[in-house]
Amino acid sequence: MRVTIDQLPSYLQRCGLAPVFLLSGDEPMQMLEAADQIRAHARSVGAERSVLIVDKGFDWNYLAAESANLSLFSGRRLIELQMGQQLPGKPGGEALPAYADNPPADTTLFISIGKLDKRTQQGRWFKALDQAGVIIQVWPIEVTRLPDWIVQRARQMGKKIDRNAAELIAQRTEGNLLAAKQELDKLGLLISANDISLEDVQHSVIDSARYDVFALIEQALIGNGPRIAGILRGLRQEGIEPISIYGAIMWELRRICAISAQISGGTPRDKVFAEYRIWNQRQTALNAVLKRFNNRQIGQILSEAAMIDRSIKGAVKRNPWELLENFLFYIGGIKLQSPAIK
Repeated sequence: MRVTIDQLPSYLQRCGLAPVFLLSGDEPMQMLEAADQIRAHARSVGAERSVLIVDKGFDWNYLAAESANLSLFSGRRLIELQMGQQLPGKPGGEALPAYADNPPADTTLFISIGKLDKRTQQGRWFKALDQAGVIIQVWPIEVTRLPDWIVQRARQMGKKIDRNAAELIAQRTEGNLLAAKQELDKLGLLISANDISLEDVQHSVIDSARYDVFALIEQALIGNGPRIAGILRGLRQEGIEPISIYGAIMWELRRICAISAQISGGTPRDKVFAEYRIWNQRQTALNAVLKRFNNRQIGQILSEAAMIDRSIKGAVKRNPWELLENFLFYIGGIKLQSPAIK
């Protein structure tokens, strides 16, 4: 039987523990939450838990021996078989169907394993487990669907989050569900109101990171000189190394250069922004720098930044912090001359 990760809580509530659960996938947070739901339900019915970890030399006779053991303290048992990225191989391919054909009474076998391809799912052991119990396959959340996931997750917390705010969290976490969940958990603690706005997320980001490299780049694109200087000073006081700031700036500028090249080549701006997942609020900053520099000039800025790299590595005797500030001012259109990095 196949059950989606969203259906698992209602399945457990309606049907309880199946003889077999097979949890498969490669998205860590969803795998962890699904496993915790099964374990929590097992605890709620007083099941005694035992764990077998499958490694390269695992003896599959342990599974038969463990299932034959009688519990001393409970009438219900949960045998957890943690396989990681290991496949059963020939011994496991025989042991698992043998178990599934005659599962012990009052015992649940809970198997967690990495992502399984279609060929593996055609194996006899997989089909036997499918017939005997429940298969839960976990799929990564596509980046384009992540804002919707964040909105739904906030609703489960009893919060309503603004769409732009959800897009900002998605942009910052870049598809990392665990990071997105942690961001939402933090917002839930910080914001007592039911509604979470874009401003709430922005302030939370700044408060938690104190002086954030992401915010520094954003202010440079907008052209906010005082904020550039203040954030850069704060980063220095925080002990952040110039190389980390430089790397983030270069990554963003290369991205902007690619965006500019596509727009210059005739691709509609909206289409390019959608391709690069530029959320609505950020389009203002990006449009500002695209208006300030054409594609050739952005490419030239990238090449001129090499002086910062050399100063960081000690190849030239220049203060990298001063070079970074001049460079960011130049990007922001504040200093209408060469970035003073030659």
